[in-house]
Amino acid sequence: MLSALLILCTGCRNEIDSQTDSDSSIPESAAQTEQETISDTESEPETQSHTNAAFPAADLNAVNFNDGSCHFVTVMNDDAGCAEGKLSVENIDGNFMLKFTDLSTGSENLTDAVQKIRISVGQLLNPDQLESVRRIGFDLYAEAKENLFQNDDGEFLQVPGWIGGGGGTVCADGEWYDFADFAAEDINQYDLQRSDACHVEFQFLLAESGKCWDSSVEDVNFTVMRKGMQNISDFYLDNIVFYDEEGNSIPLHISPEEKQAS
Repeated sequence: MLSALLILCTGCRNEIDSQTDSDSSIPESAAQTEQETISDTESEPETQSHTNAAFPAADLNAVNFNDGSCHFVTVMNDDAGCAEGKLSVENIDGNFMLKFTDLSTGSENLTDAVQKIRISVGQLLNPDQLESVRRIGFDLYAEAKENLFQNDDGEFLQVPGWIGGGGGTVCADGEWYDFADFAAEDINQYDLQRSDACHVEFQFLLAESGKCWDSSVEDVNFTVMRKGMQNISDFYLDNIVFYDEEGNSIPLHISPEEKQAS
């Protein structure tokens, strides 16, 4: 019996050793390859993709160009360097906007070109509303047409690059008033062919001194100028809103005759 017990124990031990040797027979290179695959997957950087942001919500009293009319806007060529252009209303992803199509800017005059339009406020507000205006807001976008913009890595990209400009108007005292210049930040102007919205606000900071409008001003209007371009591009404009001193938007009064004439 003792001999039989010793034989049985020896057989069990040999079976366990055999199983251990079988498990350890996985090639070391295969295990290493599997570990490297897992490591590579964990360390692989995520791809950054840039897409246009949703269009901003429009104020109830905004000029949104949904009716397809832009009769109250004019291309200006009153200064040296003003770009020739044409105006239209375009549907961009379901959002209607005014478009300034640049017809004259090229690589040779890019840095000096100014895209300039005039907006007739007298066709948007009643005369008794003019003296209430203290601030004008609107959204501006730029869309590149060429790949002349060069980034820090030396790559030429079809993006607008820097977006900025200014504007002005004739006030109640009959003198010209320059609104503060504007410049866009973080609106994908260096990443996408069409930038996101650059929200601009023109303010009458000297309204107490008569730097504002009233019914005595003939043909009340204001200009929007885009300058300092880094690439050949067009621009879009949308959501023009007039605000009073308390920050309330002022209702529009576009005459039916003007709409029909357009």
